[in-house]
Amino acid sequence: MTENEKRGSLPGLTGLIAGAFVILGVFLWMFVSKGLLFVAGLGAFGPGILRELGWLGDQDEFQRQAAHRAGYHAFLVGGLATVLAYSALEWWEETLPVSSEWVLLILIVLWLTCLFSALLGYWGARKTAARVLLVFGSFWALFVLANVVTEATTNRDFGAAAIGALMGTLIVGPFFILAWAAGRWPRTAGFLLLAVSVFFLFFFAPHGAFQWSTVLVRDSLLMVPLAASGLALLREAPEDAPA
Repeated sequence: MTENEKRGSLPGLTGLIAGAFVILGVFLWMFVSKGLLFVAGLGAFGPGILRELGWLGDQDEFQRQAAHRAGYHAFLVGGLATVLAYSALEWWEETLPVSSEWVLLILIVLWLTCLFSALLGYWGARKTAARVLLVFGSFWALFVLANVVTEATTNRDFGAAAIGALMGTLIVGPFFILAWAAGRWPRTAGFLLLAVSVFFLFFFAPHGAFQWSTVLVRDSLLMVPLAASGLALLREAPEDAPA
């Protein structure tokens, strides 16, 4: 299989199982118990540990190089984030027990850095951005659909359900449009992704009393994937060059 064919291929069975664990763990963390985040950790870090122990041999040399490079990138970015968080806490004369979200923030930074570095090295910027946007759009669509169904069936408020569906379309639509545009006009899509990230930064800006750890965790989950995809697309070839 050539490198281009590898870049276009979907994850293998191990990657799909790991991804399912991550998604399940995130939903359990959000809706059942914060202590169940370890399920997502098994999916995010388990396969790599098994590979390094020699118990899992599902990667070829190309994939292993991408994974090792991603791990080094995660070490650099995660280390810097840890030092900045520690310095901020000391500056404010706070300690980590004030909020476990500081620890969660470091985990998110480590995992997102490793994930995006591996995906960009394996799929390239265009396919990575398109697939990330499809995943984001699908998640938003599920939440919008759940809200609309709740308003329509539980609260019997069909007007609110209609407004929710309209607003949801305005939120979800751009993700799918940009996913389609990423493979055709990468630099334009990259610029728009950065613009969307800046918009979200102001749209979700905290008001009143808040904890910085909560804000940073939320913003990392919402905007880092979009901004990272946008920056990667801006480095792509001119719009008329083939993918």
